[in-house]
Amino acid sequence: MVPIAILINISVAIVCFSYVAYCIFHGGFNGKKQWYRWRTKQENPRTFYFTVIIFFLVGLFNLVTSFIDLR
Repeated sequence: MVPIAILINISVAIVCFSYVAYCIFHGGFNGKKQWYRWRTKQENPRTFYFTVIIFFLVGLFNLVTSFIDLR
């Protein structure tokens, strides 16, 4: 039986990867300024790439740790 913590880690990884794919596909992200409105990649390119990289790394970390815990 798979522990609940591993299932949560895999779920968080799927959510993070889905958000990264959504941001890349639509070319923007939810910015923090002015009530979390949608910001495009052209408005804030550095923040866009920072957001994509951070969410990708969080998802990758959760996925790797969940597979390490399965061993």
